[in-house]
Amino acid sequence: MRMWIATLLACACACACTGAVPGGSRTCAGNLYDACLDEHECMSGNCHNFMAGGFEVCSTPCTAGDDTACMTNDRGQKATCVVASGASVGICTPPAENDCTRAP
Repeated sequence: MRMWIATLLACACACACTGAVPGGSRTCAGNLYDACLDEHECMSGNCHNFMAGGFEVCSTPCTAGDDTACMTNDRGQKATCVVASGASVGICTPPAENDCTRAP
């Protein structure tokens, strides 16, 4: 019984102490709609916080009324061009982030 408890505690500590973040099956590479914390993590050079969606991902600018630049995420969901009030350029806004985990 003591061995079982020690094993359980060791596993729990190992999982909690690694700093691993729950996420997807691949490491984010800076592609469109990959998770990011700043623009340097994105091939597009644009990391955007979508507060309403609860995620921060690499994105790209787009022209108001034209979703052409807005590709699909890795779930096959099409992003749309959303323009903030008074702005002339929008940002491609995906419905969800890609299924990936940020690199440590």
